[in-house]
Amino acid sequence: MLKIYRVLVTQSLAETMTYRVTTVLTALFGVLFYAIELITGGVYFSFTPTIYGWNFLDYLNLITTANLISYAYQFLFVAGHEDLVDQILDGNLDYSLLRPVNSYWFHACYRVDFPSLVTLLLTGGIEGVILSKLHPTPLNLFLYLVAVLVGIGFVFALNQIMVTLAFWVDGLSALNGLPEDLMDASARPAKIYPRVIQQLFLWVIPSLAITNVPAQFGHNQPTWLLLWTALVTGVLLVISYIEWQRGLLKYVSAN
Repeated sequence: MLKIYRVLVTQSLAETMTYRVTTVLTALFGVLFYAIELITGGVYFSFTPTIYGWNFLDYLNLITTANLISYAYQFLFVAGHEDLVDQILDGNLDYSLLRPVNSYWFHACYRVDFPSLVTLLLTGGIEGVILSKLHPTPLNLFLYLVAVLVGIGFVFALNQIMVTLAFWVDGLSALNGLPEDLMDASARPAKIYPRVIQQLFLWVIPSLAITNVPAQFGHNQPTWLLLWTALVTGVLLVISYIEWQRGLLKYVSAN
């Protein structure tokens, strides 16, 4: 499986080098969007030292962590998800289904998005600086890394579920962007939202927990909310796998 993945990564790199201008522009816009969030936070905190108990460093930790999760997902999985919708609708899954590999993971890892690697490394470096200023305990630092990995799995599972709906329904391009919009809205302190919204996106669809929990591990005590997000992420991954298996039964080949 690792040998196959190395081949897929090599193919992704070759495609990236073929479209250099697109690659540079994609990476540039990713950096600009992150810079805009930093500037926006600077404007917010120029009027007050804290917002709902969050200072500027806490805010930087939050948005950088949210971007770290988002860009890690994009680097590892977004290209495969974008390609998967077309392959399902066009009936072009035959080649992969005949291979002696797990088709779910083959298509999930079908391509990597190298332009996202630029912003991933940038946010990772900045997050390292932020954590060094927060002086987390070894336990908190370990749990931060675990929470980030859980967040990547959560975003992957949500997108996988949305993409796999293409087996049943055509024209879901608008819904495919829903997980991204949800995570963008979650890159904010949970306390700024009304109580009902907080409860919904902390405990039902824990997108706010995915971003807020690791951002608080920098200097606060670990919270068992991480266990809940890990459990929900595991359930979503199982659902996405079952959905994939059921979807293959609906699949119609174009050949």
